[in-house]
Amino acid sequence: MDIIKTIMLHEIEQINREEQRDNKPRFSFSFMKKHPGLWALMFICYLLTVALIFTTEFLGWPAFWGATLFVLIMSILMLMDINPRYRFEDIDTLDLRVCYNGEWYYDRNLSNQAVNEILSHPSVPEGIKQGVQRLLATKGELDFYDMFHLTWGAREPISGLAK
Repeated sequence: MDIIKTIMLHEIEQINREEQRDNKPRFSFSFMKKHPGLWALMFICYLLTVALIFTTEFLGWPAFWGATLFVLIMSILMLMDINPRYRFEDIDTLDLRVCYNGEWYYDRNLSNQAVNEILSHPSVPEGIKQGVQRLLATKGELDFYDMFHLTWGAREPISGLAK
């Protein structure tokens, strides 16, 4: 089973590298492009707050600078974009990372090269190879969870595993 894990780890690293998934924050205007109404509403609310600050007697410059600082910090944070790193350990694990990363292992398919490598490798048990071929015949693709479940998820050993 080490060869399957190695192939899957290689695939995950390749995805992480191609999509720059490194958990580092980057500036991106994607939020502003996806949600222009929310962005505009935030600044309209800021202008209304400034109008309220200067039309009341007990608020003044400290409140104005506080509101301005808050809007600037929120604007900078909304321009930050983080691509979370995919990890093998997250497959079939339900914890807080799933809320952040999503269940990516259901959506991401193994490449044809990885599937061919699994099917042609001599140390992969025949039961797993048959399961892969059955999934390819029915679904037409093989995602990370399918491969994980075929290899490590079965309660009883697949024929050919107990050697």
